[in-house]
Amino acid sequence: MGGGLSVMRAGSSPSGIEIVSGAARIPHVSLVQDREVIGDFTTATGWTVLGTDTVNLAASVTHVLGTASLEFDKVDGVANTIFAGASNTLTSAVNLSRFSSHDALEVAFYVSATTDVAYAFVRLGTDVSNYNEWRIDDASITPATWDVHQLPISACELTPVGNGWNPSAVAYCSIGVAFDDEADALADIKFDHLFAGAAYLRVSVH
Repeated sequence: MGGGLSVMRAGSSPSGIEIVSGAARIPHVSLVQDREVIGDFTTATGWTVLGTDTVNLAASVTHVLGTASLEFDKVDGVANTIFAGASNTLTSAVNLSRFSSHDALEVAFYVSATTDVAYAFVRLGTDVSNYNEWRIDDASITPATWDVHQLPISACELTPVGNGWNPSAVAYCSIGVAFDDEADALADIKFDHLFAGAAYLRVSVH
């Protein structure tokens, strides 16, 4: 080598070891999950109740991630529906096209009881007239605790509303709980976060 120091960069060595100034440096390898946050659950700003059967929409200091969660109550309102929930037209559409049917949505929510609950739901789409819906049946819900669920993207309801969602431009988000009867009531329903996550971890070398 003529007395000089050899320099070999990562990738040029079969072992993947980087040699700089005659000293070997083992690359740092980490596993990373690709995630995309959907909606802001730390404030009620930008959220709208689904109807008069949902009241007291506000941010709650009881939360898992971030600084707050979104809270509301189900009442027997004049809308006469089984739904309690809120929707958000996102300021900037979220692009989820890089996620596949094997990937999943993760949602965390809280209900104090499931006696009158039929299912919890997540709706994603272009607007209130075009979306896909994912459901968590009452039998899969654990009451009186933060319940975190992974919903495979392929597990949406078979029939969409309108034209369904466009994964490359998600501008509408709705979360909530459906009840067995429109007269059912339940206070302090909370949703903490919603994001899309890759099913497999990505290896990052640096």
